[in-house]
Amino acid sequence: MKNLVVVALVTVMMVLASCGNAQKKAEQSKLDSTTIADSIAKVDYSDCSNWIKTEIDKVSGDTFTGAKNTLIVSTDRGETGLGIFMMQGIDGGLILLIQAVGAGSCIDEEEKINILFTDGSRLELANDGEFNCKGEVTLYFGDKFGKKKQLEELKTKKIQTMRVWTRDGYVEEDFTKDNQEEFYNVINCLTK
Repeated sequence: MKNLVVVALVTVMMVLASCGNAQKKAEQSKLDSTTIADSIAKVDYSDCSNWIKTEIDKVSGDTFTGAKNTLIVSTDRGETGLGIFMMQGIDGGLILLIQAVGAGSCIDEEEKINILFTDGSRLELANDGEFNCKGEVTLYFGDKFGKKKQLEELKTKKIQTMRVWTRDGYVEEDFTKDNQEEFYNVINCLTK
């Protein structure tokens, strides 16, 4: 009987200890979540060093300024969707390189890109690049390419949906709030 009581007490103490550990883990997890949320909240979205980088080619001396990352707009982890990279051209204009994945890979010259903004307005652009079967669209803005009005729309409005046409159809993706913020910040930092 004494042994049974000792075993029961040991079992109860182990259960209480594990409950205490579980509670401690839950509290730590909550603390970790708060710390992560606080660090995200402290990101200064207006600080361009968060969005773009400048590199100098050590051999040629040429300077390259572009987005730190390719913006991935996809609902299936990149199996299909759009990859958007933005950079400054040599003349100071803006270049958008868009990789469309999921609707055929051949893109004709002047293939259409349709944009629906969150305010309901629309913008249609045409591929400035050459025909290719790599799913690549190139858009040039500024200097000799003009399109200042279109660039201003891209800088001031949030994109809801982008559609890129290919020979076999189109790739269409909705931008998340994070996609919208990243696009907005990168394009504005590159065109300051």
